[in-house]
Amino acid sequence: MVAMLRAPVAVALMAAAALAGAALGKNHIVGSPDGGWDLSTNFTLWSLDNSFNPGDTLTFVYGLTHDVLEVKRSDYDACTAPTTPLSSDRSGNTTIALKAAGMRYFICGVAGHCRSGMKLAISVRAASSPSLPPTSSTAPPPDFPPDAPADAVTPLPPPLLLSPPSPSASTRAASGRVGVQAGFGLMLMLQLLLLLRV
Repeated sequence: MVAMLRAPVAVALMAAAALAGAALGKNHIVGSPDGGWDLSTNFTLWSLDNSFNPGDTLTFVYGLTHDVLEVKRSDYDACTAPTTPLSSDRSGNTTIALKAAGMRYFICGVAGHCRSGMKLAISVRAASSPSLPPTSSTAPPPDFPPDAPADAVTPLPPPLLLSPPSPSASTRAASGRVGVQAGFGLMLMLQLLLLLRV
């Protein structure tokens, strides 16, 4: 009886592991590897060096002399700490889930810090499918001359060969993330199988 239950349980655990691997996003530690949520990090350059996707998270690590406020663009541009920000935290370790595509804005609400550079704007990219190459129009077939026999063979133009588009950096990054997730899921499945054999 126990042996009969092992296979369905193993399949269920493998499916759960595969789903968990697919749901994992990347955790971006703000300012890393050379900085953090502080006055010395260039957050504009840092955000340009990273790609943010739905499912990813941002982790702000900072000292107790700072905080993290998520604000509207107008507050970001003016470096004003609103009385009711979208979210706020002073714990020293703040994690923000990036659930949907769009722009997100963060500032340090301590007086003078935002104007000194402690502000971060990120663009969370929408999931996209690779674009297809443009279709080419083909010329209409040539007309037969009126005196040509009905069974005359007209040579066809050579076939048009299209090369596939080269993958963009975001496509390569997405495929790399899928590969890591698949490897993680496979590793979990193998460990489960080994445990079930014991």
